[in-house]
Amino acid sequence: MRITALRLRDFRGYGQVLLAPPEGVTVLVGENGAGKTNLLEAVHLCCLGRSHRTSNDKEMIRQGQETAAVQLTVERRDGRHEVGVRLYENARRRKVVYVNGKTASRLGELMGHATVIFSPEDLALVKEGPQARRRFLDMLLSQEQRAYFYALQTYMTALKQRNALLKQGDARSLPAWDEQLAAAAAPVVRLRRTACEQLHKWAATHYRYIGGREEEVFALRYQSALAQSEHVEQDMLAGLRACREEELRRQTTCFGPHRDDIDLTLCGTPIKAFGSQGQMRTAALSMKLAAFDLLEASQGEPPLLLLDDVLSELDPDRRRRLIARIGRAQALLTCTDQADFIGARPACVLRVENGSIRETGAEEHAAEKGETP
Repeated sequence: MRITALRLRDFRGYGQVLLAPPEGVTVLVGENGAGKTNLLEAVHLCCLGRSHRTSNDKEMIRQGQETAAVQLTVERRDGRHEVGVRLYENARRRKVVYVNGKTASRLGELMGHATVIFSPEDLALVKEGPQARRRFLDMLLSQEQRAYFYALQTYMTALKQRNALLKQGDARSLPAWDEQLAAAAAPVVRLRRTACEQLHKWAATHYRYIGGREEEVFALRYQSALAQSEHVEQDMLAGLRACREEELRRQTTCFGPHRDDIDLTLCGTPIKAFGSQGQMRTAALSMKLAAFDLLEASQGEPPLLLLDDVLSELDPDRRRRLIARIGRAQALLTCTDQADFIGARPACVLRVENGSIRETGAEEHAAEKGETP
């Protein structure tokens, strides 16, 4: 998939912007706070219907304005597509999503406009708790296939209803909700299990390549009470019944895929506990590259790549290896210093400052790299 145009109106610090990146790598250079990440956020919002930075849509509306709008035009294997999102300051109005000129009745209609984002916050995939890794898996699988997005929505709706009954201490209605929850859990577990098997293969390869150490073996494994189940729905029902007393006491559902995790190890030991900062960062990057591979394999074309100030966090060797891995996709890359992307061979370099974007000329580009134009 390739971006041909990105339009912003009253989004974050931007009034009106039109960005038409070429194929290959486009580098966005600017000081911290200049608005580089806002451009990546706008792409992410169009592709997934949500920001990767905030759950509060109003934060993305330019100060003093009542609405904001972003529109993304892309070329895919099946032709040209336009997706857009309008946000409202008024809390009583919900955001509106447009797909090819029509209002989308469901957020799932956006899925298929695939993107993978790398950011410094990705270290949370390794360092934080299971919720960060479940979110990674859910966002990835929702992009890969709409069926997962809708199955997960069904599961979370049933879970919310069941938890409400537990808080009321109403055990009489639980069996009916057990059946609904178990039926919804089955496709979620099966698709997560298959995805983790694929991600493990690709992530281990990427880790070896980026880390440059053959002896360091990175492994990724789906961790779930239902990971080995051949009859997920039946086993889910049995698990819920076995936990009934505990659930009534704790007033929450204690069994199911909402408690899943991804087990990450390096040479057989938990990387979160024993890995260095560099090893954990390489693991997170390897997981994102594996996500890129999964989307490319399922959709028959590479997804968009968004790299937010990632290169500055890597040593020169890891930086060079990462750039070599992503060369086949269109990418938007942000940095504060053009020295960070030496080796990236960008198709375009743009300077971002004070809510405006301008192309860096050949002389300025060369001067900032310390070269003779």
